[in-house]
Amino acid sequence: MTDFRDLVGSDLDPEELERLERVDRLLRSVPAPPSEIPDSLDRAVHRIGTERRIWTSRRVALAVALAATLAAVFFSVGRWTGGSSSLDYKVLVPLASGLIRIAESDRTTGNQELKLRVSGLPKLSGGDYYVLWLAKAGKYAGTCGTFNVGSGTTTVDMTVSYRLQDYDAWVISRHEENSPWLLSARIS
Repeated sequence: MTDFRDLVGSDLDPEELERLERVDRLLRSVPAPPSEIPDSLDRAVHRIGTERRIWTSRRVALAVALAATLAAVFFSVGRWTGGSSSLDYKVLVPLASGLIRIAESDRTTGNQELKLRVSGLPKLSGGDYYVLWLAKAGKYAGTCGTFNVGSGTTTVDMTVSYRLQDYDAWVISRHEENSPWLLSARIS
């Protein structure tokens, strides 16, 4: 066995030498490791990587779906059983909506049939009317036709010859120049 002083040399300060000797004695007093690995440790090492995870992606998806379903059910039950509101509403504001059906382009003329359905727009008085526009970059760019509305839903057939991909929005407004947009939808 090698002597401690042969390992560290003789040029150390006495306090440092004493501290290192104490550490050396402690290390030499520890018993040697066992010659065989205990079975319990061997089994534990072999199980690493074979245990199943609790939260697999499928279980996470099922948990999210269950949570969404429960939220919808509780919201619906609360909504149905909540009774009438204690608020007394003074004003009702009807909102307008619209739908444009676009037929295939006629190959010989390039025209396209449109069917516009709108509801919720107020009936205009006198000679006032609405206009269906095509817009580009936030500005009126081409008119598709004019119409009036009655009560309920109004359906209007129109024909346009524009290349719709040259525009970015459908717009409904009153007929005045630069009148505000009442309804709009992006052209996709």
